[in-house]
Amino acid sequence: MKLKYGMNPYQDYAEVIDQSNALSLLNGNPSVINVLDALNSWQLVKEVSQTLNVECSTSFKHVTPSGVAIFKDLSDNEKKAYLIKKPLSNLAAAYARARGTDRLASFGDFIALSHCVDKETAQLVKSEVSDGLIAPEFTDEALEILRSKKKGNYVIFQIDKDFEPNEIESREIFGITIKQKRNNLKINDEQLSNIVTENKDIPSDILSDLKLGMLTLKYTQSNSICVVSNGHVIGIGSGQQSRILCSGLALTKANVWYQKSKIDYSFLEQFENKKRTDLDQLIEQERQERFGDKILLNELPNTCLLSDGFFPQKDNIELAHQYGIKYIATPMGSIRDEEIIETANKYGITIINTGVRLFHH
Repeated sequence: MKLKYGMNPYQDYAEVIDQSNALSLLNGNPSVINVLDALNSWQLVKEVSQTLNVECSTSFKHVTPSGVAIFKDLSDNEKKAYLIKKPLSNLAAAYARARGTDRLASFGDFIALSHCVDKETAQLVKSEVSDGLIAPEFTDEALEILRSKKKGNYVIFQIDKDFEPNEIESREIFGITIKQKRNNLKINDEQLSNIVTENKDIPSDILSDLKLGMLTLKYTQSNSICVVSNGHVIGIGSGQQSRILCSGLALTKANVWYQKSKIDYSFLEQFENKKRTDLDQLIEQERQERFGDKILLNELPNTCLLSDGFFPQKDNIELAHQYGIKYIATPMGSIRDEEIIETANKYGITIINTGVRLFHH
């Protein structure tokens, strides 16, 4: 598969070699970043769907998710915040939630969808500024709608939903080939059974959120932290050298998302002819004027925070408490583990030692 260019436009030779024939290009002229986004995002939604038995979508930017969500019915205020005016299928609702995590960050996203793309999902995707999409199947009507997007240049990949790659993977960097066993870890109840704090109870819906969070971290650039609530990854901090900085990013983004859930969206009625991207900017201005940096996330019950590596200091727990986090899943192994557990006990936070690091690069 010849690509329009590599990582940057001046890298004018690029191609994909797929001996399995698992990946098909149905429309558009992708770049290397489009392919990287497609393959990483597809693995995420496929594994979430298999693990939780529900439709899943993610909105990817620069090979990391800006939002991930499973299907849940949208509340009236979510519909307003996500600019939804038409009925949605389950898959479309999952994408609306994923994109709604951070609509400003998702501008020009690459989308992955776990199930067959239907008319409602295609119509929603067509209304957003997006670079491309990957899914296992498409209805004829959905494919026709998507092929008309971006003046016929919208990138559409189809992937064999049953494809599983070889156990050993390789990549070449600076002329040197690196091989390793690919990360085929299955997320299950076992990784969430070692509760190390005084609070031991984990309701089934929280267990589902923790699995969603672990799978999100598995395909997020490290270091990474994510915040999950009600089947929705509402904040992600990634690609930072400092874990406390990742925690701050994830919690701040989650707080912004929750602030937007508290806005009275009737003010948008005076802007009926504005583009969706302009409305997103107006919503952000309204949020800043009304709430600024005020922490509201601590009002949201049963929020989870997950980490792809151990916490070196208790400062991450202190920060999580400020934002009202009740459940934390993390691999442990710090020399300060006892201090971290004591801090969590002081605040009534439940910590699960997953025992597995989830670095991704």
